[in-house]
Amino acid sequence: MTETLNSQTSSSRRPAKLRIFSVIRPAWWGIAMMAIITWVLSNTLPTFDLYTYDSILLACMGAIALQVTLGTAGLVSVGNSAFLLVGAFAAVFALRAGIAFPFDLIFATIVAGVAGLIVGLPALRLRLLFLALATLAAYYLAVFLGNYYQLQVPSAASIGFEIPTMFNSGGFEGAGRAWAWLFFGCLAVIILGASRVMRERSGRALRMIRDHEHIAPTLGISVIRYKLTIFVLSSMVIGFEGALTAHFSGIISTSSFTVTLTFQYLAMIVIGGLDSIVGAVIGAVIVVGMPAWVPNVVGAVVGPSRATIVGPNVSLIIYGILVIVFVTASPDGFVGLLRTLRRRAFGLWIRRRPQIDSNTAAEVD
Repeated sequence: MTETLNSQTSSSRRPAKLRIFSVIRPAWWGIAMMAIITWVLSNTLPTFDLYTYDSILLACMGAIALQVTLGTAGLVSVGNSAFLLVGAFAAVFALRAGIAFPFDLIFATIVAGVAGLIVGLPALRLRLLFLALATLAAYYLAVFLGNYYQLQVPSAASIGFEIPTMFNSGGFEGAGRAWAWLFFGCLAVIILGASRVMRERSGRALRMIRDHEHIAPTLGISVIRYKLTIFVLSSMVIGFEGALTAHFSGIISTSSFTVTLTFQYLAMIVIGGLDSIVGAVIGAVIVVGMPAWVPNVVGAVVGPSRATIVGPNVSLIIYGILVIVFVTASPDGFVGLLRTLRRRAFGLWIRRRPQIDSNTAAEVD
């Protein structure tokens, strides 16, 4: 009680400017910073690098959805590629049926949510490795259905479905800037929704289910409702990303969604840090940006001709090293490493503060 009163008194004594900073949630600060970065990069980057930045923004959506499912709720899912495929092919089906953009995105999101509900049913009884295998089986089922649908269309049987590219009026650079702002707007909404889920009562309930599932019902937490809700919501976000991917790439096929893509999303949240939106974003930047940036570094060493061959392999090696390093040395990922460094720096400052204060007092005397 005394500590609460002291904290309230100290907070009331803060200057008005500091109280304003404490009231605004970190998610809003992150969105504002991302808006500045998007404005700067969209006006300065060349076409290829801008395409990479657009791909990073797109990947952040699925990484955040997986972060809530695995990092916060503890539901081990390797079905990202499955829901991306469902969302992309649902958008293609809607477009071929005459449903124009952006209503095809809504249709794809709903279809992916239904698929997430079906896949989420095993999560009511399965955990950890068994749940991962169940979601992996869902991936192969989605690939089978996608191949069947693709083979029914003669024009798409070989290379996949072609979708008219959006934002053609401004050329490649203009299209890249338009995509960047569209992805930023969608990602901002997803960040606000995910932060609300992770910070409010639902976040505490999900962490209780993750750490003590058998005790959660005694606290009035409906395990079934929370698990299904998280699976449906995350699947809808990933399916929405898949539909956007179809419009962004212009050509979509089942070969675009591999098991490797699923494990890349897992690497994003492991490298960035579990149960953290910032960690998901950092992981997406590292995993998606590395294949585009590493060949430039490798090309300076082995030559431009071999960079295209050696670069992707070096990227995979770096992925593995980063996962091993963060799993062993910093299980909380890059965000956990930053927190540890911040605590140590603050501890050093606290230990040095009495000495500084005593020296200052001696100088005054």
